[in-house]
Amino acid sequence: MKLDLSKNWNILQDVHDTCEQLGLPEREDFMTLQGPQISEWEPLPELKHLQLLFSEHPYWGRELRYFNDAPWWYKKEFELALGAEEHIELCFTNVDYYCKVWLNGVYLGSHEGYSAPFSFSLDEAVQRNGKNRLIVKVWSPWDDEVAANRQERRTFLIYRNMVKGTYEHSDTFIQRDVNPVGIYGSVSLKIQKGAGFAENPEFSYQLDDTLENASLHLKVKIKNLETASLKWSITDCFTGAVVFLKNEDLVGTQSCNDPEPTVASLDGILSHVRLWNTWDKGTPFVYRVKVALCAKDGSVMESYEETTGFRKIEMHRTPEMTKFILNGKDFYMRGTAYFPDAYVSAMNEERYRRDLLQIKNSGFNMLRVHVHVDLPVFYELCDELGLGIMHDSEYNWMHPVDEAFADRFIHIYLETVDMLKKHPSLFCWICMNEPGNLTLNPTPDMDRADCDAMKVSPGPKLFAAVCEHDPSRPVIKGSFCVNDPDSGDSHNYTGSLDGAEGHYSDIYGTTEKMNTEFGFDAPPCIDNLKKMPPVYRRLQPILENLDSIGQYQYYLLKYFIEHYRMQKYKPNAGYVQFLFNDMCPQTFYGIYDYWGLPKKGLQAVLESNMPIGIFLKFKDKLDAIYAVNDYSYPLGTCQVGYSITDETGKVVAEDVKSIVIAEDSLTKLWDFDGTIHSGNVYNVALWIEQDGKLLARNEYHDVFYMPEHTPGHPVHMSHETGCRIYWA
Repeated sequence: MKLDLSKNWNILQDVHDTCEQLGLPEREDFMTLQGPQISEWEPLPELKHLQLLFSEHPYWGRELRYFNDAPWWYKKEFELALGAEEHIELCFTNVDYYCKVWLNGVYLGSHEGYSAPFSFSLDEAVQRNGKNRLIVKVWSPWDDEVAANRQERRTFLIYRNMVKGTYEHSDTFIQRDVNPVGIYGSVSLKIQKGAGFAENPEFSYQLDDTLENASLHLKVKIKNLETASLKWSITDCFTGAVVFLKNEDLVGTQSCNDPEPTVASLDGILSHVRLWNTWDKGTPFVYRVKVALCAKDGSVMESYEETTGFRKIEMHRTPEMTKFILNGKDFYMRGTAYFPDAYVSAMNEERYRRDLLQIKNSGFNMLRVHVHVDLPVFYELCDELGLGIMHDSEYNWMHPVDEAFADRFIHIYLETVDMLKKHPSLFCWICMNEPGNLTLNPTPDMDRADCDAMKVSPGPKLFAAVCEHDPSRPVIKGSFCVNDPDSGDSHNYTGSLDGAEGHYSDIYGTTEKMNTEFGFDAPPCIDNLKKMPPVYRRLQPILENLDSIGQYQYYLLKYFIEHYRMQKYKPNAGYVQFLFNDMCPQTFYGIYDYWGLPKKGLQAVLESNMPIGIFLKFKDKLDAIYAVNDYSYPLGTCQVGYSITDETGKVVAEDVKSIVIAEDSLTKLWDFDGTIHSGNVYNVALWIEQDGKLLARNEYHDVFYMPEHTPGHPVHMSHETGCRIYWA
């Protein structure tokens, strides 16, 4: 039985951090005295990040710093009427970031993190018949230490001492003064009489070489077991049929209330497995795993359910190639980075579903969950919709290098791994994002794999721990460590964050094995800017340039995406556009703004990111035309064509022909001789048809028009508002 405790809390901020010393967990009689300067309790509307509840502008503004300058205390009073035989557990789903917990003045323990659930036994401290007083201290502090005291590079060199990506990322990603804090999700009591699960059952499987049959394994830890039975079933969610069923009687080797649980292991075989695939490679078949612990009379004492899927994911890495292999076949990744909101507690199923449907409809088959952990419903939706996930840890740029931090980080990250590894959509763990990014004396040819985070701490220990903890999927040790054999992906902000010296077309002629970050940040439409008066005022000098900034985002994204797709598996095996949506109203990396309205960059994605595409290779002259099919089935005989016109509409070149397009293929359709080159205006139309049905279309208006990098980008920003200002 569960008793929800998520409502009717009280809260105060301990502005001098003295409440623990004064004994608040045990008493409150000092709180209104003149001397201690303690705030009074006030009612809390709901459990959510506190900035969302108490700030009118939770996404920017220096007044937000006070949320983290001192800890917060929560109080919840509740009554029980229980017998002496029930076991009572206090369960939290999310507390951001540090917390200490007391019940009736008895200290229960502490927790660090924000994304993983945790619990405490209340058997010794609870009043089983009467009133109980629950007290929780919560804090998420600021960091102070900067590498070599290089304050002019503080954004990049601050040592982030917490395992959370939602703070100190103040390069117009998360505003300088935003550091989420608070209890969110739910708080509940789990009340259990007799035997029960000591933790959630752990289900795993191994597919055979044919990928048609699965060896099943179930590990269950049971507390207070005397005599019981386990019922284990697996249901095909597509048909509703129970495809596996097993019952096993259990006899405990322990007395009641023995602190050590009994471990039961069950095995089985499931034949004719329906494989989970991304939406463009097949069907995302999922199964429902149910485990019930039953008493002698057949009644259920406790049950557990999870949705999972059967699939095999591998990563092939050599000096020349980095690619995913899904269910034994090469997988070309069309990805976008996802960080939907600076405050995870602002999200809900409706917003996630809206975003994920837009992601799927935009042609993406993969998301990179960037330096945060989303709510559980997000991962369930990715399983359902057939969207793969590359999942970052919260290690981003600079963190302490000592062993104590490494041990803390590994413990917290493995909690995330345990929580999420059941999801078939999750393809890959990323241990560290851009480790050691922009170190003390960066050079253009610096190999990030040589930084302390990769070679000393926490990289080696962290990578080994994640590989051992979850051998079912590949692990990237350090994202953007291109030449590291345990990594292999690249980030490329040519013509964007790398500054105004270069141009996005400088990527012409280059190759990348697998790109996991590229993009350009553009403000939303002016009507949405007006919803943020301080940001709107700060951007006054560039309001007339909003259209050109948006156009630049379009041209850059289109050029990059097509560049990668025209080197499919030669060597490029995919890309991740950064970022799908603006995670704060005033941070502009997305192709959708914070309110869900598209920017001009979306048009580039719709033209260039679909599973079937036809693309023009060019820079100063037209080189070639390519057709790409990312589906796992052949298109067969298709009609392909192009038409090139000058600025008067006169056709200067055209052709149509029939070709056979194979599954998961790249096909060169035409070569050009260099006679069509820059200096004149040309419009190009490309298409793929089959039996009168248009399969793909692409167009280039004034093909050699390549706008210059937006002046003032990316160096200048307003740290008060947290936005890019695009001018010196």
